[in-house]
Amino acid sequence: MWMAGPDSLMNDVRILGGHGTVTPGAPTQQTSSTWQQIYNNTHTADPDLKRRWDGQYPSIWVTQGGGGTFVDIWTPSTFAQAGFYVSHTTTSGRVYELSSEHHVRNEVVLDHVSNWQIYALQTEEERGESGFAVPLEIRNSSDITVANLHMYRVVSSFQPFPYAIKLIESRNIHFRNVHCYSNSKVSFDSVIFDETHNFELRQREFAWLDYSGQTPAASAKPHSALLAPGAKVEKLADGFFNISGGAIDSSGNLYFVDSRAQTIYRWSPAEHHLSIVRDNPLDPAELAFDKAGDLLVISSAGNGTVYSFKPDSPDDRIEQLVAEPTKSRPGLTPILPVDIWRSGSDFFNAESAVKPYQYVSPDGTTFIPASEAFVSGRLFYGARLNDELRAFGMAPALAGRHFYLSNEEEEKTYIADVGTDGTFSNLKLFAERGGEALALDKQGNVYIGAGQVFVYDKSGRLIDTVNIPGRPLQLLFGGRDRKTLFILARGSLYSLQMSVSGR
Repeated sequence: MWMAGPDSLMNDVRILGGHGTVTPGAPTQQTSSTWQQIYNNTHTADPDLKRRWDGQYPSIWVTQGGGGTFVDIWTPSTFAQAGFYVSHTTTSGRVYELSSEHHVRNEVVLDHVSNWQIYALQTEEERGESGFAVPLEIRNSSDITVANLHMYRVVSSFQPFPYAIKLIESRNIHFRNVHCYSNSKVSFDSVIFDETHNFELRQREFAWLDYSGQTPAASAKPHSALLAPGAKVEKLADGFFNISGGAIDSSGNLYFVDSRAQTIYRWSPAEHHLSIVRDNPLDPAELAFDKAGDLLVISSAGNGTVYSFKPDSPDDRIEQLVAEPTKSRPGLTPILPVDIWRSGSDFFNAESAVKPYQYVSPDGTTFIPASEAFVSGRLFYGARLNDELRAFGMAPALAGRHFYLSNEEEEKTYIADVGTDGTFSNLKLFAERGGEALALDKQGNVYIGAGQVFVYDKSGRLIDTVNIPGRPLQLLFGGRDRKTLFILARGSLYSLQMSVSGR
């Protein structure tokens, strides 16, 4: 508990407990045997159940008029209520380079606080303990600046969570240079949630934002020419864990996956009905169709698993496809991810490289290029981080047409040519916006799901924005006339009737 005044200093502190903790009394030269075990065998608790996560006061608690300067702090104790907690003080405070990680509920909390500045705060949420953690919560506070804020969820995360920053009854909060991301498939859906006004900001990276605390002004939006007359976003179904990986069959039906439930669903627009296609424990992740109507399933089971079946066949009818060496396949349709996770340093080299394997559909019309990492099952920090499984959706690369690819890490979308072996070439920037979802219509418009649905014409000019109740993770045109835009949004499935058909 810190109650010192504005001229006090805390510098170069490492809080013990949780990640990286060394057994007390261990020698300076550490070995694997001197590190304390911090998880049980399921990553759901400490090995000693008497050591309860989220069972202690905050690691650093500044209160009762405390303030001062805090520099170079690392606080990763899973047992603490929060890593850094400031409450009931108007004394000025400054924080420089604070890393608060791996807590259960909160990383940093400001409660009834004024006149604080936080620079270079880094938070990190672990898979086991932090699935429901809020990196920064500001309650009943004012005149706060948070600059160079970096919020991350580790690659093995699987639990979705709606927001990274929570604001409650606060005013004059200034954000500068905010970066929120995860190379898992469950980054925070929104960066800021204003609980007082029930308002979300979903953009994951921005240079500045001044939050006044006043009620946001409502703005009327003219009806878009892209929407069918009177069209509104309709919720079709909900209660899912994390849906994506969808595909459309020749009749316009939507098929999609909830990987956590190991279930493949079908939505029939004609019957306005949801049904289960398969719920066998075969770890489906991505779907595609060949021309004969075989459903191709990219699976996270085993090493390099792709299987297929007819959608209405008995559950025991299944064919596992075999990885074949890559070759040119003129006349066949490659199935490629529409979104990837690549840092700017290796995007062009990695995405232009020839993938060494291909999975050919049962009817011989379609193939899925595959990386060595997918076929071998190679792990990255315990997760399968390759394009084939990491993507939220796949799409056919139609002959003679450009393919659009969104890079989530850069938040940019690219246009590319696709060779007869399924390799990207001539990658060029299309739009300074990118996210999880991407679809095209027959007019050449590009629909990018990046918090909302942003529509660009074929020249790369933003022409429309469609607000969705949940963060769009995949966009697909379906229905008999291909004028139904399906929006897969984490736990819910939505649709929107369009005036133009999808491509």
